[in-house]
Amino acid sequence: MGALRTVALVILGISTFIFIALFGRLPLFRKTPVGFLHRTLWIYIPNGISFIDSRLLGGRVVWLWKRSGSYVLNENHPLVLIFFLSLLFIGEYIFLPPAWPRLSSSHKPWVLAVVIIPYLLLYKCVVTKSFITSQNHEEEMKRYPYDRALFHPGNHCSTCRFLKPARSKHCSICRACVSRHDHHCVWLMNCVGAQNYPYFLLLLLSLSVLLIYGSVLGYLLLCQTLEQYVSLDVREEMRESWITHINVWTSVITLDPKIGAVFLLMLMTAPLAVAFLVYHTYLVWAGMTTNETSKWSDWKEDVLDGFVYKANRNEVFGLSSPSDWPVHSDQILVTDNEPPRGEYVLASTSNQIAHQGRPDAPVDVRWRRLRSMRDVDNIYDMGFWLNLRDAMGFSVQ
Repeated sequence: MGALRTVALVILGISTFIFIALFGRLPLFRKTPVGFLHRTLWIYIPNGISFIDSRLLGGRVVWLWKRSGSYVLNENHPLVLIFFLSLLFIGEYIFLPPAWPRLSSSHKPWVLAVVIIPYLLLYKCVVTKSFITSQNHEEEMKRYPYDRALFHPGNHCSTCRFLKPARSKHCSICRACVSRHDHHCVWLMNCVGAQNYPYFLLLLLSLSVLLIYGSVLGYLLLCQTLEQYVSLDVREEMRESWITHINVWTSVITLDPKIGAVFLLMLMTAPLAVAFLVYHTYLVWAGMTTNETSKWSDWKEDVLDGFVYKANRNEVFGLSSPSDWPVHSDQILVTDNEPPRGEYVLASTSNQIAHQGRPDAPVDVRWRRLRSMRDVDNIYDMGFWLNLRDAMGFSVQ
């Protein structure tokens, strides 16, 4: 009982740690215990260690830590990918040999499918690049229109030395601009972008299916062990007492240790895979990427602080020609302490006023202060089904 509880707590602790480390910085958790634990992990604890190290060891530990951390986080290395593949392969190697003879003929084809498909999708995620090059730059410039809220025309990448297409971002780890940049994934040793995002979504789905289906199979096999080694009287007693229920299941897992250990591992890691899948399903529904969530979060803070003003481009500059993109918006957004006054010039590559008239000039009444993000248009949100078509690489124009 004690050993089983220890294994369960270790697996649960690892899953919780990974969830906090990866998800804690999301705007959704910013003012929650998850966000606090994320800041504790990445800010408070390192700062405390740095303070102690500087006093006692002259900063040697922090120097070594930064060197190691820089390699792990800022270099394209296979360590995390190898760890992930090892965890996946070893778990299947332990689980499948004792489970295979006990599976029914209807389960065996499904087991082969759910085991093989994640490896194929993982391979596609790793080898498929979404880099913007001089050869495909012209095509990538046409992929998305500029929304003039998050992405503006006229911005150049100082490293790649070309105009940045809308929704792209330069990745310092991959050393390339990435089309429809979502995030750099250390698990894949690659950036997730326009070309491999469909494989990434399917990978999350396949891993969720693998872990849930594997948990169900593990439970069914353990039920077979229960019926084989536990008498009917004891099984009847299990229904009346939780203590007996727990003790009997502990004994069953002890009698079938390979199935039981991997069952616990799948049961406790399945929520992590499902959480990733649910989060990216939400991003598709909202018409955003992971990269864009942080940008919209900054806008939300400015809106709540009363620093954002909105006007209609038609009213300020005359009619604008709509693009072929399904959603069109004539909004103009600026961030400032007060709305534009008198004669002004807006910066073409940001939401700032490049030149402002006299401070005592009358306020331009065509601008209104925003109080809610509901008043801000996201032209990349076309509705769930069109968003999904776009995310999966199909044309929506």
